Amino acid sequence: MKQVKQLLVLFIFLVINSKTFAAVLPANVSNNVTPNETVTKQASLTKQMYLAQMKAFASMSVEKYGELRGKKLNTLERLAFKMNQKRAKSLLTAYSKHDEPTVLSKISWLTKGFLLGPIALILGYLFLKDDDRELIKWIWFGFAGFVAVVAIFLLTVK
Repeated sequence: MKQVKQLLVLFIFLVINSKTFAAVLPANVSNNVTPNETVTKQASLTKQMYLAQMKAFASMSVEKYGELRGKKLNTLERLAFKMNQKRAKSLLTAYSKHDEPTVLSKISWLTKGFLLGPIALILGYLFLKDDDRELIKWIWFGFAGFVAVVAIFLLTVK
C-alpha cells in the first residue's frame, strides 16, 4: 500500500512538471496567431515568420530538436516537446480551417440586430473579436430593419 501511494505521488509530480514545461511555447513562436486571418500579401511579415517557425517546429523530430538545443533531451523534456508540438499543430489547424463567419452566424447576428436593436450593436462591439468584425455589418443590417419597424410603428400610431 505504501508503494502504491509513493507511485501515485511520483506520477502526480511528473504530470505537474510536464504540464509546466508544456505551458511555454518555444522561443519566437507567438500564441497570438488568430485563426480567422488568412496568410496573404497583406499579412504582416512577422506573422508569416511565426507561422513558418510553428510549421518547422510541428514537423521537427525529437532528435533534431535536441541537436538544435545542443544537448540530448531527457524524458520530461521529450514529453514537454511532444506536448508543445501537439499544441503547435492544433494552432496551425485552427488557423487554416477557420476562414470566414458562416452563413448561419451571419443570419443569427442579423436576427439579433433586428430583435434587440441597439443592445445587439453594443454586445457586438463589446464581445466580437477583431477577426469577427464582418458580423458587425450584419448587426447593422438588422438594426436598420429594427429602426424601420419602429419608424413604421410610430407613424401608424398617430
